Amino acid sequence: LGLGLVPQVFFPSSDKAFFKAEFELPVGTSIDRTEEVIGGIEAFINRELRVSDERAEGVTSWVGYIGQGGPRFLLSFKPEPPSPNYAFLLVNVTSHNHIEDYIARVDSFAFETYPDLTTRLARIDYGPPLEAPVQIRILGRDVNGIFDIADRVKGRLAQVHQDIALSLQAGLSGFEMSEYREEDELIPITLRSVAADRHDIGKVESLNVYAQASGQSVPLKQVADLAVAWEPAKIMRRDRLKTITVSSQVQPGHTAFDVLGALTPWLEAEASRWGLGYRWEFGGEVENSGAASASINAKLPIALLTIIMLLVIQFNSIRRPIIILLAIPMGIIGVTFGLIVAGSYFGFMTLLGIIALAGIVVNDAIVLIDRIGIEIDENGLEPRSAIVEAAQRRMRPILLTTATTVCGLIPLWLGGGPMWKPMAIAIIFGLLFATVLTLGLVPVLYALFFRVSFRGFSYRAQSVAES
Repeated sequence: LGLGLVPQVFFPSSDKAFFKAEFELPVGTSIDRTEEVIGGIEAFINRELRVSDERAEGVTSWVGYIGQGGPRFLLSFKPEPPSPNYAFLLVNVTSHNHIEDYIARVDSFAFETYPDLTTRLARIDYGPPLEAPVQIRILGRDVNGIFDIADRVKGRLAQVHQDIALSLQAGLSGFEMSEYREEDELIPITLRSVAADRHDIGKVESLNVYAQASGQSVPLKQVADLAVAWEPAKIMRRDRLKTITVSSQVQPGHTAFDVLGALTPWLEAEASRWGLGYRWEFGGEVENSGAASASINAKLPIALLTIIMLLVIQFNSIRRPIIILLAIPMGIIGVTFGLIVAGSYFGFMTLLGIIALAGIVVNDAIVLIDRIGIEIDENGLEPRSAIVEAAQRRMRPILLTTATTVCGLIPLWLGGGPMWKPMAIAIIFGLLFATVLTLGLVPVLYALFFRVSFRGFSYRAQSVAES
């Protein structure tokens, strides 16, 4: 129940003093236009955000890449493939505490100045590269079913004559005829109409279509009817189904899981009205989190079985390993309490912390169970006295182990940043709770499993009688 109060974040955003800014113009935009737009954005950053004598906090420097995503300067960064309508900026700032404000101002300027520009501004993520933390994929078997119906689009494409297609490409986009080599550079030679004809849709009808079979040219209007229609610039497919991905960034103070949790009921209700052949699925942070957890969960049964086999071999018993494994969930109580008190989140590194915590708890339980056996077999104590004696004798080493581990992880908690802090919190609080519960719970479980009754037992009286 307590874990439901802990925010879920797969991997946190970086606390480094820089952020990334991705800009995308409509498909087909020339690289000159992209450079012009980015130049305007850079001028805004230089004018409004750059550090100066009057502005102590702000942008210190930046680097821009036009038509490409730049080098992979971090393992978690995935550069976009080259495209003339794409640009990437990496912006350095004086402090990471004000990055959200800088992102909001750049995004607002880009939206007001360049309405056709798509912007993606965010901190660098620690985890695997994501296009956006929130992604909902809508999948169907045709484009116009997601936009409208795709069979008509496929039929329309099948009816387009090759001569018409080549003529339109030559007249509008341009048709590459050959290449010109200048030293080590290959420069394409492109045939197309003059700019005035390309920018006037009324002149498209007068474009000549060259029939390759007869060698004659006729106006396009004589062989085709022209109509202006909107169509997707790209058709993206996933699992052979045409797909639209609706992406979104998240506001500060919220997580992708919060957004998707609120959106799920609406999607489930809406999907019932979409008809057959259409479905939705989550991408982004939720998908990556599930994939990472699945990779761990796939190997977890093997690890658990190995631990059980080793414990059974060590103790030559079934009940003792069960007692040891029952102590592991006790640490989850402390993990939950620690995450809530420290205001942290549950993510991938937290999961790794819990796995490490389980190993420490198992070790403490083994030490205690083993000591009970020593007190019975070697010192000749009855089971009741052996349980109490073992708990007292093993209290010091268990507490010292806990103290050294907790003290060693405190610097990681305080200075490890958003990446390592949740893991340190999970181990510290989980170990503190598990230690107390192990010293109290394991002896109780041992007495229950081996039917040891403490009715009428007095440890002090027993010690005096034996001495």
